[in-house]
Amino acid sequence: MDYANIILEMLDRIKKLEQQVANLKQSQKSNNMPTANTGYKQEENHSYKPSAPYQMTTPGKRDTTRYMFEGNVYLKNRLVLAVVKSYVSQNASITRQQLKQVFDKTLQGSIGVVENVDVASLRSDYEVRFFTKPIDVIHLIDGDMFVCTQWGILNIPNFIKRAEQLGFNIEPIK
Repeated sequence: MDYANIILEMLDRIKKLEQQVANLKQSQKSNNMPTANTGYKQEENHSYKPSAPYQMTTPGKRDTTRYMFEGNVYLKNRLVLAVVKSYVSQNASITRQQLKQVFDKTLQGSIGVVENVDVASLRSDYEVRFFTKPIDVIHLIDGDMFVCTQWGILNIPNFIKRAEQLGFNIEPIK
């Protein structure tokens, strides 16, 4: 385990989180509630509703969109797992670092799409945040990776766009 890289990555995460907190504080001062890059718009009555394309079909209900991929129907997080597994099966000699570049951290948010098992395991909540069952672990030539389980209507469009750039066909099922 390369502790120097782990420490550098953690310091980078802390720096990004501190910047996000500062941005949120600034946004709260100017709007009394964060609105930038959230996918939400303020209504006249000061309530917040998702703006297009994030509008849920029924106000107040969870987005339960499912996705068709390679003949199977998936929820958001399982879709991500299936796409990553499919990509790895098509690119058998890919390394952990290359996979992290293909599925860049910004597609998901703070956790990232994929993470080295040894790094992810340092989190106290890693069993909730990642697919950790043996059948779900991604085995690469230089080590194992976990796929993140944390997907919602705000970050799944980024992932789907990237998957389509890679040639995968994903169809939403409402």
